[in-house]
Amino acid sequence: MEIFACIIGRALRSRHFMFHLSNEVGEVELVYPFWVIRDAASRPILIDTGFAEQVALRRGVGAYVDPGRALATLGISPAEIELVAVSHLHYDHFGMPERYPNAVFAVQREDLDYFNRRGLKHPARALADEESLARLAGLGASGRLRALDGATRLAPGIRLVPVGGHTPGMQIVVCEAGASRVVLACDASHFYANLEERRPTAIIHDYEAYQRGFETIEREAGAGRWFPGHDPAILLRLEEVAPAVWRVPAA
Repeated sequence: MEIFACIIGRALRSRHFMFHLSNEVGEVELVYPFWVIRDAASRPILIDTGFAEQVALRRGVGAYVDPGRALATLGISPAEIELVAVSHLHYDHFGMPERYPNAVFAVQREDLDYFNRRGLKHPARALADEESLARLAGLGASGRLRALDGATRLAPGIRLVPVGGHTPGMQIVVCEAGASRVVLACDASHFYANLEERRPTAIIHDYEAYQRGFETIEREAGAGRWFPGHDPAILLRLEEVAPAVWRVPAA
């Protein structure tokens, strides 16, 4: 099993926005990855999708790289993708589903319900991409939306574990290949320091669930490795394959 991070953008955000109740001023840098899991025995699996250039411009994300270009570096066409696990439905994790015409999208039902029904009037819903949310109904009608109710074995050696906290259906990814274990925490912890300090971002749906999520990441990672959602420090723990594409090194 090979795991790749495709870094498709960078941005500066206020520190107090990324660390709840922080009194520190200034900005911190974010990177914007989506992940590719490749196994010789099966088609590549995406963890999140990336987002469109116009979304990057609107949201203040620079150094943009088209997700299709990043996939091409790995010799992958978007049409080859048959399975996408969506960590949660914010714009930088779920966008342009039409680019993956043969993919099934696995999303926790809690996120689907929140972003399409009970959270419609909540300001936090603005963190999703409206055009992409509008395509969920079509995905469901065509049998390409897999609504999950809890922990799921996505494929051999790959599990999805819901933790909530950041969004109602926030889920992490646990990858096991032999004795090696890698946890993709996505936005259950944006930075390493979020978990280490037990300090979530300011984007909180359920504070207690966020804290339990930190514990789940640690428990699932065990003696293995884990990667947060937006910390540039992940690049120090990855191997650069090409511009914008990085690989999780062998244990």
